[in-house]
Amino acid sequence: MLPFPRRVCLFLLGLFLATPGRAQVDTTMTDGGAVRMPVVQQRALLREDPRWAEALRIHYHALVMDGHVDTPMHLPAGYALRARHRVFEGHVDLPRMFDGGLDAPFFSIYVPAWMGEGPRATNHARALIAAVKGQVTASDSAEMAYSAADVRRITRAGKKAILMGLEGGHALAASPAVLRELYDAGIRYVTLTHVNTNAWADASQTPARWGGLNDPGRTLIREMNRLGVLVDLSHVSDSTFYDALAVTRTPVILSHSSARALTDVVRNADDAMLRAVADNGGVVMINFYAPMVNRHLTPAVMDEVYRRLGGRTGDLRRLWDVVAAVRRERGLPGGTLDDVLAHIDHVVRVAGIDHVALGSDFDGARMPAGLDDVTRLPWITFGLLRRGYSEADLYKLLGGNTLRVLDAAERFAKMR
Repeated sequence: MLPFPRRVCLFLLGLFLATPGRAQVDTTMTDGGAVRMPVVQQRALLREDPRWAEALRIHYHALVMDGHVDTPMHLPAGYALRARHRVFEGHVDLPRMFDGGLDAPFFSIYVPAWMGEGPRATNHARALIAAVKGQVTASDSAEMAYSAADVRRITRAGKKAILMGLEGGHALAASPAVLRELYDAGIRYVTLTHVNTNAWADASQTPARWGGLNDPGRTLIREMNRLGVLVDLSHVSDSTFYDALAVTRTPVILSHSSARALTDVVRNADDAMLRAVADNGGVVMINFYAPMVNRHLTPAVMDEVYRRLGGRTGDLRRLWDVVAAVRRERGLPGGTLDDVLAHIDHVVRVAGIDHVALGSDFDGARMPAGLDDVTRLPWITFGLLRRGYSEADLYKLLGGNTLRVLDAAERFAKMR
């Protein structure tokens, strides 16, 4: 006797045998991967809703990318990518990447603002790059990726492709030579600022110094274009955002930002910015960080937060501590998976399906309820499928759009 109903068995059979021929999709956005979720969990989900069969087939067949994973910051303390960790120990490791179907994350080379803009910041970036490479090359299930072609080759071989982006333009010390060195080391995007305004660009959470970009900043963006390094506009001020769009010749990314119309924090992009990214051909990668997607953080709530702070501040910890305090006082709920899906929906409506992707902030932020770690990524695919997204839409959103902008940056660099 079968352990669960015959119709569930048929769905499971379809899950493993189905091919993507039912929809016209761009196969460059897929890797042909098999479902790696534990079978017991698959059975439980199929009992809840038969649509899980389609969601799992699409999710694991897709080439799933993530624009911003902060796991590298934990490597110097002994965090091992090859080991399976519990959720409270970390959000991402290689075993759980297989379980959750994450194929090609950008690992963030995060440089804290307090390190300044001299050798200390640059050396920290070098050390984190070396730590990532050391652990990845020691693994037989992952490889470093330096191009879109690398991503496709590695993932189609059944391995995980690890890319790197620099979070914190202050680590460049306003130097094109340092930018070139870090590109040679593997950096494929640069977040122009972190919370701190630096020597060449204003950040969103500290007072303006340049009114956006200054001339050295424009020079650095042109050099990023020449090299094929993506320009990342998460964390920058609105003025820097528009200045960068006026300079760049390639599509930009927001590696981990969400929609300001739904959650009114300066780290998110307003609708005019979303449309500007679409006009540029770029991609907004939705951040999962609970306070950045919580739709209860209305303009009125945030006005109170900034009143208590005495204005906008670059101290992220203090900002989010005050947000949490105001939320508790007003009895407001925390962020949820449904909030993340709502932000995706909003960006799709405003910017279009070609201009939205995922940028979780795993291991660098507090996750919303329902997205505890990387193993929960299939719930995004299921939620979007249930909201009416097509298979072709999901392949774009899960990784195809991110791969497209990487391709575009590389093509431009080859023409120079």
